Amino acid sequence: MTTARRTMTSIAAVLLLCAAAPLPAFAETIIDDWSSVKVPAAPALKPVTIDVKDTALLVLDFNGAQDPTKGPCNSNTKPRCLASLPKMEKLIAAARDAKVPVIYSITAQAEPKDIAMALTPKEGDPIVKSGPDKFVKTDLADILTKKGIKTVIVTGTASEGAVLDTATHAALWMGMNVILPVDGMSSTEPYAEQYVAWHMMNAPGVSAKTTLTAIDMIKF
Repeated sequence: MTTARRTMTSIAAVLLLCAAAPLPAFAETIIDDWSSVKVPAAPALKPVTIDVKDTALLVLDFNGAQDPTKGPCNSNTKPRCLASLPKMEKLIAAARDAKVPVIYSITAQAEPKDIAMALTPKEGDPIVKSGPDKFVKTDLADILTKKGIKTVIVTGTASEGAVLDTATHAALWMGMNVILPVDGMSSTEPYAEQYVAWHMMNAPGVSAKTTLTAIDMIKF
């Protein structure tokens, strides 16, 4: 038997063995595999020093805390949102002291007066009104562009709504850097906050633009 024929015979034998061997078991969909998914390691938080010349602070949908039982920020479904208000108040004050623009948003059903009292906008602070992506059907892009903003600090609720959608738009469509303090975003479920943190640090496009941090780690 020639060398070529021996080689072909060996390859055929291997293919037959592979075909006969049972395939490893696996779930057909993520739903089938849901309970066995391993949680990824927590991403590291990094300190951030703000360039005050081209950074803005976005305070998204903290409306409802005037009445702690109603609105996106409430004691019934989002106690972590209410708990974040003291740190958010501190962050906003530091931004104002550094002359960093503070820009607010409210949900489509809310009014400016609904914004949490601790975070009340000052006269002249822009307030946009929209769905989850605060760039959609608002002048947020124009506001940031006219101010020469290259970096946004994104805070708000819900993490999987206003925070995720607005931060993603800023990174992918506006080419901006995103600073995401994990204690400045909240949701009804811890999993949603966990997912958003993971997504922003791992998803193509946004991960290269995002720094995950905490409010006390931000210096102006």
